[in-house]
Parts: sequence; structure tokens; C-alpha cells
Amino acid sequence: MLKNIPFDRYEVYNNINENKIFNHKIILPYIDLHELNISNIYKPYEILETLIIEGKSEENIKFKGVNDFVLPIAILNKNKSNIEETDHIVIEYGKSKNKLEIKYKNRFHYLPIKSSNVVDNINIKSGTNKLAVGKPIFKAQRGIKNTSKLIVHIFVDAFAQSLIDKFGYEIIPNTKKYFEKNGIIFKNAYAQAEWTLSSIAGIFTGKYTHEHLIYHPRSGDKIKHTTLADALQKKGYLTFACTNIPKLTPVNGFDKGFDRYISAIDRNYNYIINEACEQLNTFGGKQYLFLGFFDIHEAHRLQPISSQVLNDLKDFQYKKLKGNSKDTSILYDEERINMLKNSVTHFDKKLQRLFDKIDKYDQNALVVMHSDHGVNFMSKTEELLGKEREKVVFLFKNNKKHNVDNRIKEIRELPSMITNALKIDNVFEYKSKDYAITESLYPNKDYEVAVRNEKYVLFFKVLWEDVKNRNVLTYIPQTSFHYIDKEEIEVDFNYLNNKHYLSLLDIAENCFLKISNKLTEKEKYL
Repeated sequence: MLKNIPFDRYEVYNNINENKIFNHKIILPYIDLHELNISNIYKPYEILETLIIEGKSEENIKFKGVNDFVLPIAILNKNKSNIEETDHIVIEYGKSKNKLEIKYKNRFHYLPIKSSNVVDNINIKSGTNKLAVGKPIFKAQRGIKNTSKLIVHIFVDAFAQSLIDKFGYEIIPNTKKYFEKNGIIFKNAYAQAEWTLSSIAGIFTGKYTHEHLIYHPRSGDKIKHTTLADALQKKGYLTFACTNIPKLTPVNGFDKGFDRYISAIDRNYNYIINEACEQLNTFGGKQYLFLGFFDIHEAHRLQPISSQVLNDLKDFQYKKLKGNSKDTSILYDEERINMLKNSVTHFDKKLQRLFDKIDKYDQNALVVMHSDHGVNFMSKTEELLGKEREKVVFLFKNNKKHNVDNRIKEIRELPSMITNALKIDNVFEYKSKDYAITESLYPNKDYEVAVRNEKYVLFFKVLWEDVKNRNVLTYIPQTSFHYIDKEEIEVDFNYLNNKHYLSLLDIAENCFLKISNKLTEKEKYL
């Protein structure tokens, strides 16, 4: 269980990867520490599966026979960061014996191991300090034949489909061109939660919030289900993540299934794209890259100058927001919408370098771009789960004929879509539906469900007291029934016996019953 991240120099914790070879992971700084940055809790951190070797000890590590791989090694010392102080380690494999003088502490050194003969074990002797030995990284990952060599998963926090509906895909010309070549554009995809923690947990696992129960911002509950990274790692893909999204940390297990995970909260999209290119330049073979971008989420803040000058003068009219991020903000803010639009256009220009790198690595790469939720400030209603908040951008490049899909889609289907496209085992078993469910489960706030089909949307709300006390017998839900294309307008007929209403109501009630059954005694009082 993580306790001190990110305040200590490093932290070792239990490894929950399903395909692990070591029982622990370690979080280490991904930059050199000095007096000016050591107190920055948002500095980049790197997370690797690891074996800890005590000082003046040795360990032998066995693995599949190879003759070219990379071995991550770090000297650990929480009390000293003097770069002039060195330590010696000894690495032996085959007939080769190497004594190395390592200078930097609490940073991974990626040591290239090359041999004319096949190596299937390596012996490591530590010096005076502890050593963290990372899982060996084979430079040419093995995997299933006849599948995409590269999978790139681009996650853009708060990228609302409503913005595209208003301005068109022309505001992201590079992205539009890239996915129009041989990809699918989904125009009616819905997130399964209204904020990042719950939503991305659902995207990683293919589960609803009432199934994965990752919803509490402070409880530190970890993902228990198989993730997309788990499934791809099992099939021989080298799994890598780099993200600047604050909520995507090991605290809730978002590093599950990843060989390398970089958390870089105070860096921007350029940093993440650079690290993606660095990963592809360093390692070959089959790779899965998850890239999480938080930049447009903060579009209401001061943006790069090339984005600012795209706005009109009147757009620099900053309005005070109502409540916090879990409340409905000020409704339909035209100036903020324009700020977001121009930030997205600026971000799109940066993505071109990533698209070029992907094509250079693998012309047949499977590439996905999506979001976890939209924004409230495009809405004309006060519904927390309105379409402006829940309809998200979803693009899927799978080297098939270009297509535009207008059907109702759940974003949690993504792991099934990727495994099916790769023709590998689909452990997610998603079954297509003609409706989409979105849930809001958050401590001390009413539980809300929105259920949408091709014609209507039902909003369903239950008091938090009824959720906390599992009051499934006498609770009285609040419901409203709206047209899907104009959610601000409630239907104008007696819908209590309408088949659509009754069907959507039954789905929402089942969600509440499942939530009530799954909440533990501990969670009941949180």
C-alpha cells in the first residue's frame, strides 16, 4: 500500500500486475534531484516492476534466453543525494563479469546487456547501498504474429464531443486527416462516469462504476479487474504509459499491467510526446503506449501564446466558476468555449509529430483517441450527466475502410474492441447494447444515472443517504425523461407507460441495486 508518494525519494509497494516476475514495484524520480526541485511533489516519477537487493548482497535473475536486452538498475539511498558519491556493483552473465561504478542515486540506469551467446540468467552483486533491479526489457518483444506491431492509446482529458458537434472536425485538422485514412469516427460515444477517476478505471477494465467501484477520491482503492495493459502484456507487448493527468497514479492502481509508467503531472504535451518517441526509439518489437494528456482540461487557464492569439478580445472575459469540479459550473460560457476550441487546435498541431512517429514505426499501427468526460460549460441544462459532460470524442484507427458511426456507444467497450481487432483473447467479454449507461457515484453526493438509447435519455437520482444505508426498498428516485437530440427539453407526453421510459428506468434501478449490494460496510460510512 502506498503511503508516502510522492514525498519520499522513492517508495516500494506491492506489484498488482497479473503477469509479474517480481513481487514489488518502485517509484523513483525521473529527473536528477537537487536543492531546487527536491521539494516539488509534482516532479516526474518513473514506476517499474522491481527486485530489491540489500546492500553487500547478491541475487541471480533467470529469464527467457536472449542475447540483447536492457536491465534497469538503481542505487537506493533516501538520506543522500550527493552525486559525487559513487557505489560499485558487479554484473555477471555467461563468461562476462563487469564491475561498474554508478554515480547517480535514486534514478534508474538502463544498462545494455549484449552477448554473442544466449543469456538466460544474470548475477548481480550490490555495493554498500540497496539496489533496485527492474524487470529485464527485451529490445525486440515477442508477441502474437499477424497483429499490429504498435498500439497507441491517446487519452485526452475533458475532450467533449459537443465541441466537435459545434465547430466540426476542422478544428483538429491533423487528427481528422490521420483518422480519416483508415479509421472509424464514433459520433455518439458516452463515458461511463462524470470524472476521471471512475471513468478511466472503466475504460481500462471495460467495467461500469458499479462493477469496479473506483470512485472515492481519498480511499486509495486499487483496480482489481484485468486491465487492457494486463491483457496486452500477457500477449508479449511491451507496455508503456506516460501521463500528466493528476488522478492517474499508482494510488488507485493505474500502473497495473505496465512495464514502464511515467507520471509527469507538471509537464505538458510536448514532454509526453517526447517520451513516447524516446520509448519507440529505444525499444523495438510489439509495444502498447498509453499517453494521457491533461492540457486541454485546463483550457480556462492562460494558454500558450499561439493559442491565445487565436481568440477574440472578448474571450478574455474570465468568469468565476460555480462550486467545485463535481458541481455544474456556470452554464454555456461562450468565451470559455472559444478558449477550449483554440486550445484543442493548438494541441492538434503538436499531435502531428506523434502521428508521424507512429507511421514511421508501424504503418499498420492500431491507434485510438478518446476522452473520459466532456465539460459542463457547453450545457444549457443543470444535469450533471448531460450530454455535454458525457458525450466524448472517440476515434479508432484499425486499418479498415474509413467509416462514421452514429450509433450509441459506450467508451468502456474499448478494451474489447482492441483485443478483437488484434485477434487475441478477449477477457473483457463486452456485449454490444443499444443503450449507454453513465453513473455518478461520489461520497456525500446523490447517486445519479443517465441511460440513453437512440431516441431518449432518462436521468435517475437517488439520495446519498439511501445509497449509504442501502435503502433499496423504500427509496424514492427522482427521474426525468428527455429527447436524446435536445436534452434540455423534457418529453411533452405522458411517458409513465412508455416502453422506452420503462426500459431505461429498469436499467437505472438495476444499477442502483448493484451499487447497494456491492458497497462494503467500510464504504457505507465513508
